[in-house]
Amino acid sequence: MSEQETQYTAKDLAASLDVTTSTLRRWAIALESAHYPFQRNEKGQRIYTEQDMATLEELRKLLGEKMTFADAIQQLTGHAKIKEKKSDTEKMNVTAEELEKLVSRAVKKAVKKEREKLFKQLKKQMKKELEKLKDKN
Repeated sequence: MSEQETQYTAKDLAASLDVTTSTLRRWAIALESAHYPFQRNEKGQRIYTEQDMATLEELRKLLGEKMTFADAIQQLTGHAKIKEKKSDTEKMNVTAEELEKLVSRAVKKAVKKEREKLFKQLKKQMKKELEKLKDKN
């Protein structure tokens, strides 16, 4: 993708197509499952280009002509949506950087959860100690 190529956010593209962002996401997932390649940013979010916009506008047009969703996806991509069982090695096709990000997020989430738990316990303990002090006075 060239530097000058216009890029759209999901929100902007959904508004342009007059669909909800959840509808756009569903369409994009279906297209990806039929091997349509979307670009992604460093956060893993889809980056929509002019070509993607044209493809999605065509999808909307086909659906408006009462074509089934599966047939419209197949027509746009040339691939039938095949439910295939991926091998474990295909499922595990993750780069070291992606794995590091996944592990980092999981650790941060676990630390946050544990910190919240400890703060609750500390708050309870402090409350008990304050009650003991009040009782003494």
